[in-house]
Amino acid sequence: MKKYTIALLLLTTTIYVKATSNCWSNNSISGNYPCCPEGTPIQYSDDEGDWGVYMDNWCGIVKNIKTTALETTKTNKPAQTSSASSNAVSNKNELETDLCWSMAGGFPCCSPENTNVVYRDQDGKWGLDEDGNWCGMKNSVQLWNDREKNKETKNEWEAFKVKWDKEFKKDFERLSVFPGEDETKLNFGWYSTTKTLPSIRYSVNKDMSDAVQYDGYFEQHYKLNGTQYYSNKVTIEDLKPNTVYYYQRLLNGEWEKPVIKLKTRDPYNFKFVFVGDPQIGGSHDRFSITNNYERVLTLNEGNRNDAFNWNRTISRSFEFANKPSLLLSAGDQADEECKHLEDNEKGPMELLNEEMQYSAFLLPDLLKSVPVAAAVGNHDASNNNFRKHFNSPNSYTDPKYQDLIPGYNYFFRHHNVLVVVLETNYGYCEDFSNVIEKAIKKYPDVDWRIAMFHHDIYGNGVTHSKEPYIVNELRPCLTQLFYENKFDLVINGHDHVYTASKFISYDNNNYSVSDIKKNKVYKQPKGTFYITANCSTGSKLYDYYKEDLDYVYQNSQTFSATFGILDFKVEDGITKLSIASYDVETYEIIDGPYYFEKTAQCWSKRLGK
Repeated sequence: MKKYTIALLLLTTTIYVKATSNCWSNNSISGNYPCCPEGTPIQYSDDEGDWGVYMDNWCGIVKNIKTTALETTKTNKPAQTSSASSNAVSNKNELETDLCWSMAGGFPCCSPENTNVVYRDQDGKWGLDEDGNWCGMKNSVQLWNDREKNKETKNEWEAFKVKWDKEFKKDFERLSVFPGEDETKLNFGWYSTTKTLPSIRYSVNKDMSDAVQYDGYFEQHYKLNGTQYYSNKVTIEDLKPNTVYYYQRLLNGEWEKPVIKLKTRDPYNFKFVFVGDPQIGGSHDRFSITNNYERVLTLNEGNRNDAFNWNRTISRSFEFANKPSLLLSAGDQADEECKHLEDNEKGPMELLNEEMQYSAFLLPDLLKSVPVAAAVGNHDASNNNFRKHFNSPNSYTDPKYQDLIPGYNYFFRHHNVLVVVLETNYGYCEDFSNVIEKAIKKYPDVDWRIAMFHHDIYGNGVTHSKEPYIVNELRPCLTQLFYENKFDLVINGHDHVYTASKFISYDNNNYSVSDIKKNKVYKQPKGTFYITANCSTGSKLYDYYKEDLDYVYQNSQTFSATFGILDFKVEDGITKLSIASYDVETYEIIDGPYYFEKTAQCWSKRLGK
């Protein structure tokens, strides 16, 4: 089948078979293919679906929905009986329909008049028919962030779909801007198709006169669709606060245009935006009005939907923050897990899909002027593409675990804030301890210590928070390290539901909790505050435990895209931090604010402030 996979990736010929609205292969990640005539045998199967050959060309095989519905029993539902109440839904642009939405997944619909709701998830309300088979409740509303349903952005969305399919999705040379070791530096990373020495030049002048140039290094990466790609890394230095700069990168031997504007911020008044799992591509296989519920979304349609929503999250959150200094992303930038890399048939397709998702993550133009610090999520951890795209500062390059290093533990300082980002997929407690020790030794005199990593050790999502690895390995190790090293805040993702902890301390080989309240100023809190951020695109939105967990202060599932703001200020010798989370579309406050104050440390004196 290897020859079929290669043909599938490269084929550009047209098959003259009449397309239908449920022809999923018209929107394949590998191209636009018509569907096969009825009765065409299956020649190849991948994550997108079944493929046949008609007139010597590939075509997608449409499943018989009625047959599938009779053969399928919906057994993959968890034990809990409900997600969140309907009044938690913030999307006010729902399109109601009489169509049987669950037929997209092969399940018949049932009427609320004679069937009880036994389960609700992001796809809708579910019941059991008289034979005990799952059925979708008619007129139930899907709760994931389906952009097709939003009336306010309809024109923008329609234009984006065309650009994504024709232009955006296969641009794998997008620029990544990471924080440098401190606020005077920035780290850049990107793919290229040539071995040209990578360079970044910057100037205070828009015409690039008196520009300062910094050269970096490149290394060969891999071939994608027959094209060899190289990973490039450059660091620039000597940036000053409250200054407007312009910069360009040398891409494949040419200075890129137009120049990009970058403004550094006030060291005494700045903001970070933080987000949980962008999970771009996570909405594939969702039930959507896009196709009149005749089939689920393809991989490409899922990527496209989430790419738009990610761009929306960035633009809305940055507008609300009024030009933030930094974006923190708690992992799972991409959804593709690349589970079959050793498979010569499926591996190339998965890598292609993942690179489209990274392209979507780096698509927003605003991310060229605001650095992103990202953690490695479990969906990012099957290969080294994360560290080929991103140029992390103070990287811990020699961890105890050596089998696969998708990305590094790293840390940086931004004015009076130390941020430590941990790689918790394969790390050892010894590695985490070493990284934290190095970070504090290099930057001892900061006011705030923040950690970020993917796995939520004090979340309450039903999907992951009680997994043995999280509870028995990560939680005891990291709780002690953060408490003993006086970390103020920890940001996680992973569970696709929002959770705020109480203050967590460590004593007698176990965690302890102390109460916390919103709208109260804390000057000497008894422990570390943990936030599990929800999915920032709304591509996957999960449930939380209804039982009371002793460490949980606040939790919610709004079934909407969300973001958080860390607001730092120094006033009259007092350094202040406020934390709050918001809905992307409405700016409605989801949680917070939480207030913290300290006497400012002496870091600013060393900078001559």
